[in-house]
Amino acid sequence: MNELNDILARYFAGEANADDTQKVEAWKAWNPEEFEALQKSWSSIDNDLIADLEFKTFDKKAAWNKVEPSLNPEQETRVIRLQFYKKVAAACAILLIGLGAFWYLNGTSTMVITNDTAGQKELNLPDGSQVWLAENTRLEYNSDFNDDRTLKLEGEAFFEVTKDPDHPFVVHTTHGDIEVLGTAFNVSTKENETVVSVDHGRVAVTNEKGTVELTIGESTSANSEGVADPKPADPNFDAWKTGTFVFDGMPLSAVLELLNDHYTTKIKLANDSKNDELYTGSWEDESIHTIIQSITKTCNVTADSSGAVIELR
Repeated sequence: MNELNDILARYFAGEANADDTQKVEAWKAWNPEEFEALQKSWSSIDNDLIADLEFKTFDKKAAWNKVEPSLNPEQETRVIRLQFYKKVAAACAILLIGLGAFWYLNGTSTMVITNDTAGQKELNLPDGSQVWLAENTRLEYNSDFNDDRTLKLEGEAFFEVTKDPDHPFVVHTTHGDIEVLGTAFNVSTKENETVVSVDHGRVAVTNEKGTVELTIGESTSANSEGVADPKPADPNFDAWKTGTFVFDGMPLSAVLELLNDHYTTKIKLANDSKNDELYTGSWEDESIHTIIQSITKTCNVTADSSGAVIELR
């Protein structure tokens, strides 16, 4: 994050080089609203900073007498400008934290996107592909993504991939890799496995133990034992993204897990004895309170919504 702050500092100070500008433009493409907010706020922030800078009241002659005779004016200017950049970078950091920015640089060539907030994030990749990040998800890709469409995923994401036969789209996870040419699919990385489900198109899931191909409506899991044979995908595999749920005699504990993946309002069972209560119902983009009302009527539980988390008892 510090590198991004420094780059933005140079950019807004009007002294960014070509590489800085390219990185800022990439960040801007991911975060247009955050960039606009930074841009609008910059003038007042810049004025406040400049009013406070040391070199505005800098006694050049007095300072000169305190430094080594070998120090030349260019070196002196660089020291003062460094202090300026530190203040500008600090201002950028404060603004970015306030804006909830989730994009940053890792080294010089890797873009890192994290979604640490409640709810999902919808993003556009440089090649035109779309990705939806579930909460608590991290995605990495190289700055030359159009030439090398490889990503690293931790967490859960849904991908809508732009077709490009010359540049395969590959998602690396701990337990296996997913390669596609053009499709839409969901990847969920867990501690012990990676689960892949295909909405449409075709993907190949590979690890050191083997490869399995999936097509529309199929799913597989990859772990240290290998890649499982294809099976019908769970109808709720992308419910966290779409808000469409199909519960057909599902244990209440599993129902709440799916709901918690989609809604920012969280639910928990206060009594473990209710975990295996079965619930049936279908919902499409419905409010969480309507769904909870239905659950209380069919699963012999009551809901307490007085706190930050809804408790079912």
